[in-house]
Amino acid sequence: MSLEGQDPRGRWQRMVADYRALREAERRDLAGATLPERIEIVEALQDFMEEVERMAGSSAASPFREMIRRLHHILEANRIPYVIIGGLAAALWGIARTTVDVDVVLVLSSDQTSFLLDRLREAGFRASAEAFLRLREGRPVKLFFTRRFSVDLHQASFRLDREAIRRAREVELFGLALRLATPEDLIVYKLARWEPIDEQDVRAVLESQRGSLDWTYIEAAVRDLAQEAELPELLARWSRLKEEIDG
Repeated sequence: MSLEGQDPRGRWQRMVADYRALREAERRDLAGATLPERIEIVEALQDFMEEVERMAGSSAASPFREMIRRLHHILEANRIPYVIIGGLAAALWGIARTTVDVDVVLVLSSDQTSFLLDRLREAGFRASAEAFLRLREGRPVKLFFTRRFSVDLHQASFRLDREAIRRAREVELFGLALRLATPEDLIVYKLARWEPIDEQDVRAVLESQRGSLDWTYIEAAVRDLAQEAELPELLARWSRLKEEIDG
């Protein structure tokens, strides 16, 4: 679809109409797609979001891709262990969807925390004055790249975090070798957060990856996180989901 030369209002209406045309039933049909097909779909959907951002006045030619590229370069150049969780991983392992942020879990020493934040600020990310203390205390930090796109940093605090980093799967996405959480680790992260989008993502990943999931690992990870993070409701959520799956 070429958008050159079209009236801005008409372009917006056409883009929204095209996106809405990807109905829920059609999106669920994508659950059986191969990984290369999933990558192509996710990249196409993010291109849609980038076009929306450009129409909103972003100066970056490809803001989401550029955000990912700069983040990836800094993490790799400084050998910082990390794994991408959240919507980007969910879009690959579950049902394709867009996301406006990238959730990253990483392992940082006290010296690296300040260094990383400085490098990210130099690369165009905007962080609050409290970012350093938040990361040191194990609280998430949001860094804005544009008004719409951002990165959420999480310091590894639980066994799940370190296991997810160790088990991360390298995927060629947006022309970069990104380290994404496995479907199993993503499910556990989403069970812990459990907002409406997380429940949708968990069900989508279970539906799409059911035949290849390591159920024993998920069970153990859920129990460990429930105990370590003092989240007994995690066990209840997982039990309910298993009952539904078993029919």
